[in-house]
Amino acid sequence: MFYTDGLLMLRRTALLPLTFMLSLMAPCLYAAQKPNTTGKFLDIQQKTRDKVDMYLVNTPVTTAVPYFEISIEFGNTDYVAEYTPRHSAEQLPEAWRSGETVQGRVDKHHLYLQRPDGSELTFTITKRTVVDKEDIKEKSQQ
Repeated sequence: MFYTDGLLMLRRTALLPLTFMLSLMAPCLYAAQKPNTTGKFLDIQQKTRDKVDMYLVNTPVTTAVPYFEISIEFGNTDYVAEYTPRHSAEQLPEAWRSGETVQGRVDKHHLYLQRPDGSELTFTITKRTVVDKEDIKEKSQQ
């Protein structure tokens, strides 16, 4: 009788740390990165938006802040995304032109595009449009 109680307690003490370790590893296994896929640039534009610096006698004093807006196609979805550079002289890579392909991955609200040097540039998705390829072929034939 005493032997089985001790064995049962030993199983519980061994099973508890094992369960704890597996529960800690579960989020790590779930958070694996998505693989990069090939996308195609449809349009790249540099734009500016006004940022209010201060109000002077009820008049806003603004500064133009540059940002990049890209349209890119990944599979059957077109994305419009924005990137605000760290400083106004920062440019996108020269290899990124309309019609060129790029490696990248898509998350819920962000687009991660791989630069030619291997680093990633993060864009914020502002619009997504699902495009049916059959509709495009029919319109082009008419």
